[in-house]
Amino acid sequence: MLWLLNRSGHAEDRVDFSLGYYLEDHNRVEVWSPVLLWEADFNKSSVIRVQAVYDVVSGASPTGAPPARRTKEVTTTVYSTSYDVVGGPSGTTTQVRRVTSTKQTALVPYGKPILPLHEFEDRRLGLNLELEHRLEDWILSGSVAYGTESDYESLAGTIKVGREFNSKTTLINAGLSVGHDWVLHPALDRWDGKDSIEGLMSLVQVINPTTLLTVSGSLGSASGYLDDQYKYASVDDVLMPEHRPDQRDRRVGYVMLNKMIEPLHGSLEATYRLYNDSFGVTANTYGLTWFQKLGKNWILAPSVRYYEQSAADFYAPLFSGKPEFYSADYRLAKLSTLTYGLKVIWKPGDRVEMSLGYDRYTMKGRDGGATSPDAFPSANIITAGVKVWF
Repeated sequence: MLWLLNRSGHAEDRVDFSLGYYLEDHNRVEVWSPVLLWEADFNKSSVIRVQAVYDVVSGASPTGAPPARRTKEVTTTVYSTSYDVVGGPSGTTTQVRRVTSTKQTALVPYGKPILPLHEFEDRRLGLNLELEHRLEDWILSGSVAYGTESDYESLAGTIKVGREFNSKTTLINAGLSVGHDWVLHPALDRWDGKDSIEGLMSLVQVINPTTLLTVSGSLGSASGYLDDQYKYASVDDVLMPEHRPDQRDRRVGYVMLNKMIEPLHGSLEATYRLYNDSFGVTANTYGLTWFQKLGKNWILAPSVRYYEQSAADFYAPLFSGKPEFYSADYRLAKLSTLTYGLKVIWKPGDRVEMSLGYDRYTMKGRDGGATSPDAFPSANIITAGVKVWF
């Protein structure tokens, strides 16, 4: 009866294509992101999924340097007066007044301070291959993911085990993911590495024919080169490459409730996510989406999402002394984001689904203006997709 949650309870041969477009205000960052997914049953109990993502990214991002004042040359004329004594006839003297002028040029600050930006342009390719096999009440899956761009490469693998209970109304999953990334450090012209590992457990429970509950939690750790190679910080008025701890442990809890409201022909999806890590960042995310069925073929899905986080222990706009770790990356500041939008879904038949969505994204600092407000972006996000079942 949860007709708005999933098209079916089992995999089918299908192709999904979606296109995402992200544009920050003032044309700061622009991203085009096409995604292609192919899913197929190659026997009665096994499924293969192949996904490809290609991002085109360009624009400019804050470097972490403090805002700089603009200056312009201003030329002024300085006048000075002097007197000369001139001898006259019969021993008389006369004072002669002389006025001279000189021009002086100086750099004078003006206007609003400018936030230093790093311009960039890149292409990202991501590939993911997943195999899933069902053995009676057990579901086994494994995946391999690879990503590459001009200054970054990543390779990760995941294995998951799930089992259904209570006449398939309860599903318990457990998984483990490991990865290794290579990061190009432009200043040193060398590649540095980082390793990550994450464990996940989840419970999916059908409460009744119109209510579904999902609860999950994960523990993860990353170690190695965790700096952003393009970010800097001002330490005693000297611009230095940022330096973060070489290990980051994270803990995540997630709850999702799907509830169908039959008299309204709609369904509510409510989510909450709690995040905490050893950098000192604690974040809360709240989300609501309403799926409204209109007639036989249309669904409207308005949504709102609110996110807030505390600052990292080593974040500040400016530093003094000899800090062990320091970063002025605005993404580690105390901040909040609000995303709201609308998605339209059209199902002209059982084998085709199309969608078009728009979201408005805003980010604001919550540190009393210590971080320049210009660092926090706002953006328009447009997504379009089509799904075809065979």
